[in-house]
Amino acid sequence: MLAKIGKVLLPLMILALLCAGSIWYWHHNRDYPSTDDAYIKAHVINIAPQVDGNVIDVKVQNHQFVTKGQLLFTIDSKPYQIELAKAQAQLDSTKDQISAADMAVDSAKAIVQEKQAELIDTRADTQRILALAKQNFESKSSGDLATKNLHVAQADLLSAQAQLRQAQQKRGLLGQDNSQLRAAETAISAAQLDIGYTQVFAPTDGFIDNFDLQAGDKVNAYQPVFVLIENNSWWLDANFKETQLSRIAPGQDVKVTLDMYPGKIFSGKVLSISSGSGTSFSLLPPENASGNWVKVTQRFPVKIILSAENQKYPYRLDASATATVDTVTK
Repeated sequence: MLAKIGKVLLPLMILALLCAGSIWYWHHNRDYPSTDDAYIKAHVINIAPQVDGNVIDVKVQNHQFVTKGQLLFTIDSKPYQIELAKAQAQLDSTKDQISAADMAVDSAKAIVQEKQAELIDTRADTQRILALAKQNFESKSSGDLATKNLHVAQADLLSAQAQLRQAQQKRGLLGQDNSQLRAAETAISAAQLDIGYTQVFAPTDGFIDNFDLQAGDKVNAYQPVFVLIENNSWWLDANFKETQLSRIAPGQDVKVTLDMYPGKIFSGKVLSISSGSGTSFSLLPPENASGNWVKVTQRFPVKIILSAENQKYPYRLDASATATVDTVTK
C-alpha cells in the first residue's frame, strides 16, 4: 500500500519541485536580468602627429603603460627650425620696411607743412599785389603773375598731401594694427608651434597598442600611427534583450564576471540605456518592411560603469563579460 502511495507522491513531489523551481527561476530572471553579450570598453585615442616629418627618437613600445604628458616620440625639428629662422628674418625685414615707411611719412608730412607755409605766404602776397594793382600801383601783369603763383602753391600743397596719403597707405596702420607686422609675427608663432609639435606627448594615462613605429619612419600630419587605450575610465557595453529592460534603470548595482578571470566578481553601476537598438546603427540595418518578416527580439546597449581597476585583475579592451543587474536592492 505504501509503495503504491509512494509511486503516486514521488511524481507529484518532483512536479511540485519543478514548478517551484520554474517560478523561482522566472522571478530571479525578472529581478536580476542578465546577459553574457557584454564587452569591456574604454576611450581609445588615436595618436597622430600634427606635423609631417621623420621620426628620430621613439620612447615607448607596444603594450607599455604611459602617464599623461609622457614623451612618446620625436620628429626631426630641423626643417621647422629653418622655417622659424625664415620667419624671424621676414619679421626683421618687415620692421625695416615699416621703419623706412615711417621715415617716408615723416618726410611727406614735413613737405606738406612746408607747402602749407608757402601757400600762406603766397596768398598774402597775392592779396597785396592784387590790391595794389586795383589802385594802379602795380601792373596788371604783376597781378596775373601773383594769381598764377597762388594757383601753383595750391597745386603744390595738394600734390604734397597726395604724396603723404600714398606714403601712409604704403606704410599701413601703426603698431600691432599693421597687417604686414601681424603677418610676420603670426608666421613666427606658427613656426614655433610646429617645432613644439615635433615632440608628441601622451594626452592621458593609458596603454600603448597597435604600435609599430621605429626611428627613421616617415609620419604624416593627422594620420594616426598607434592608439592609446585610456586607463582612467572603463565600462561595459552590455546588450540586454528588450524584454529585460522594463526593470533596468540608471544607478542600479551590477555584478560583473569576466571570462578571462573565472570566479572573480567585479562590481558596476548602470549609467545609461541606449535609445536605439544595436541594429539601429549598423551599416546595413534590417528592412522589416520588405520580404518575409521574422520577428526577432532586439537588444539594446546598456552602459555600465565598472569599479576601479584591480592591479591583479586589469581590465582589457573588448574582453567578454557577463552582467547581472540588481533591480531589487534600492
